[in-house]
Amino acid sequence: MIKSLLLVVFFLPLFLYSGKLNRSQSILPTNIKDQLSSAQLSYFARLGAGNTLNNTNIIINTDSGTAPSNNTNNIFVGDTLAIGNSAVGFTGSVAYVVKDVPSSNTISLSAGIGASNIFTGAYAVATRSASHTVSFTPQSNVAGGKWQVLIKTTNTTGETYNDGMPDQGGFDAGLGVAVTCPWSATASVGSTTISTNAYILVTCALGAGITNPINVGASIVIGTGTSMLINPAPASSHIGGTGDIYTFYVRHTDASGAVIDSDTGQGKIAMIESVRVTATVDPTITFSIGTSGVSSGTRCGYALSSAASSTTATSVAFGSLTLGASTGNNLAQFLQCTTNASNGYVIQAFETGQLTMIGGSTTFPDTTCDSGSCSASSANTWSSSTTSGFGYSLEVGTTGPGGSPTLGIGATNLAKPFGVGYANAQNIFSRTNTPSGTDSFYVCYRIAVSNYQPAGTYQNQINYIATATF
Repeated sequence: MIKSLLLVVFFLPLFLYSGKLNRSQSILPTNIKDQLSSAQLSYFARLGAGNTLNNTNIIINTDSGTAPSNNTNNIFVGDTLAIGNSAVGFTGSVAYVVKDVPSSNTISLSAGIGASNIFTGAYAVATRSASHTVSFTPQSNVAGGKWQVLIKTTNTTGETYNDGMPDQGGFDAGLGVAVTCPWSATASVGSTTISTNAYILVTCALGAGITNPINVGASIVIGTGTSMLINPAPASSHIGGTGDIYTFYVRHTDASGAVIDSDTGQGKIAMIESVRVTATVDPTITFSIGTSGVSSGTRCGYALSSAASSTTATSVAFGSLTLGASTGNNLAQFLQCTTNASNGYVIQAFETGQLTMIGGSTTFPDTTCDSGSCSASSANTWSSSTTSGFGYSLEVGTTGPGGSPTLGIGATNLAKPFGVGYANAQNIFSRTNTPSGTDSFYVCYRIAVSNYQPAGTYQNQINYIATATF
């Protein structure tokens, strides 16, 4: 008898502890969160008075309370804006693309608004959709159980939770939503109500006799591709820049669908406008004349003369010329250009007149190249000359990716005279696309002088014009 009694006393605590162990399997899941692919509120405005047929600018009603969105905050260039269509009982819509947002009550469209869309009060809607990845770590299981996610939807009068229109009361199920469940569970989507609050109900049901792992993280993905929940429009109490807060639940049921209250966890979702960031890039072009790489050596196929080191950005001083030597009087300048113009740029050059003796009227003629073979519009070889002449040659410097610019003289060792006056300006450097960096080239000035040229100092002006095409 004593031994039997002792056995009963010894095993009783173990039996009671075992009962507590079974009940501990029904406890709150941990690490609950809903990661949205976008927390941007949907846009739901109404047209104000004054809209006119075929106008690309539409006016939004800014009166408080007329629509969830009463300004142009949270609408962006490129958005698709559905505007209500009176021709189908105010329930259909026509899609327009937003081209600009010029003011707080005006939206610019890529096409003029049609006759059926210009009535005051027509809705103007840009839906935002998001995928919900609801993560949690189960702390319990039950054979054939079901894990459910409840996401706040609308039960506001005049709103339908699954019509594809954004609602003030919560998320809209659209015309269908794709769900991916863990543990090969079977997905279904419906709705339910808790204390008068409506929810989209997503269920992942395990098969008969199947249990989920405990203390191993899991995710239910709600919405993929084009089958996603539609984000709410601003709530009736919304304050711009302050998130609207919505509740979601993760809960557990047994195989019959009975809710295990101790397995129900709650989370929150914050929905807010996206921030419009604007920046203006002004049309630009830069053009410079310098002396990099022209103080000595060879440019345009000709050896630079001894005066090369005296060349500056604003002057080309040949000094005393070598008689009868066309190859001995060569100087150069280094020119650079860049722009953000989509159609590139062109650099033109002309001289205001022929080189003219200072204090007199004697001129120094422009070159006609060998045997009179070149002109302001046509280059040719200028290898030697026994007559006086002034002209130029060109050489490409550095260019970035995106294609090389076009030279007004196609090769080195060719030359031509400058045209006189703007009417005879010639393209010396150009491109028809946007340069990826700074283009550069050399202008090589050449003089040949004969003993028939009167003594004196001669001067003229070379005028460069850089023009971008935007």
